[in-house]
Amino acid sequence: MQLTHLFTDEQKAIRKAVREFTNKEIIPVRENLETDHSLVENILQKLVDLGIQEGGCPTEYGGTGPYSMMTRAIIIEELSKGDVGIAMSTGVNAGELLAPAIHAGNKVVLDRFAPAFSKDKICYACIAMTDSTGGADTENPLFQGRGIATTAKLEGDEWVINGTKSWPTHAGIASMYLTVCNTDYDAGDDGIALIYVPSDTPGLSFGPPEKKMGFRTTVNASIYYDSVRVPKEYRAAGPGHDAKFYYAAMSVAQWTSAIESLGIAQAAFDIALEYTGDRKSGGKPVREWSMAAGIIAEMATRLEMMRGAAYNFAWMLDNPEDYGPPFSNQMISKASLLRIFASDGCVWIANKAMELMGCNGLSPEHHLEKYLRDAKVTQLWLGGQQIAKYRVVRGYYDYVVS
Repeated sequence: MQLTHLFTDEQKAIRKAVREFTNKEIIPVRENLETDHSLVENILQKLVDLGIQEGGCPTEYGGTGPYSMMTRAIIIEELSKGDVGIAMSTGVNAGELLAPAIHAGNKVVLDRFAPAFSKDKICYACIAMTDSTGGADTENPLFQGRGIATTAKLEGDEWVINGTKSWPTHAGIASMYLTVCNTDYDAGDDGIALIYVPSDTPGLSFGPPEKKMGFRTTVNASIYYDSVRVPKEYRAAGPGHDAKFYYAAMSVAQWTSAIESLGIAQAAFDIALEYTGDRKSGGKPVREWSMAAGIIAEMATRLEMMRGAAYNFAWMLDNPEDYGPPFSNQMISKASLLRIFASDGCVWIANKAMELMGCNGLSPEHHLEKYLRDAKVTQLWLGGQQIAKYRVVRGYYDYVVS
């Protein structure tokens, strides 16, 4: 899929720089990243040195301004080819979670948190979304916020937060926690609140890091809110507005998952293509046999369609005047169907790559088994494929809970 004509000269330069960085700094050590987190932190620090973290922050706080979605797509895809956990950490830390405060013009929040992300040190952010009870109910739009179990009650000039969040990325190491709360179960979307919580707030504690099949280079753990108190100004915006930011975040998260799936799939395809070129069977390269060639062709077809769809949606996000805001049912729908298509395609491509390589694909020295494990995660997170399908149909008709 030819996309170069859509990129500015600056974006082409960013793609070249990040691709070279991935090939030099991540690819050579990818088999060691999952067992040595110091290597991960070293790479993340080098990405900070490249200026990627500060690129998501407003200029008045020392950043270079929020990235366009096309630029963000380029960075995430290229990094995901090396390691998707590093790609995800980089995206989350590079302004994704400051976006609600930026769009709401919440100067109190930005004054408190933005400067740290504009410095020359890694600064981790975390969105605490999924509740320990109900799981994917938190992300189910049909519930209009009633699936959110973590509560926030206004007492005087402070929000008092109680609840438990499961699986958030960077739990325990982040300096800022954007927490999805419910202020009133009977208020529908007006009860959804996005509240920023500093890491040193009394009552905030964490469980041990989760042991995972994939995405091992990111830290996930439970977060416990025991009467956590923060200033009322730390809410992103207010009733109704926070819901729009939350649904917009759903769109962006589903799309980001698709970009990550694209990077994983491209890496798996490249490994299989090289292997089947070097490996001989019956006196000629494996990929010259018609059965293998047919599989490779199908892999390439899915990969190219994934890339075209993912970057097309990035363009749509960058042009809301033509396609609508990211919190609209239509945009959430398109982001969700893209996520389903991309994650299913990613798992299919990684699995076919494994079939082409046989038992050698199981060996860490060929790197493929890591990508297959990471691929599966993209089908499971953010509410999973089934919740995503609820989002899809709402772009075409008003599906309601029966």
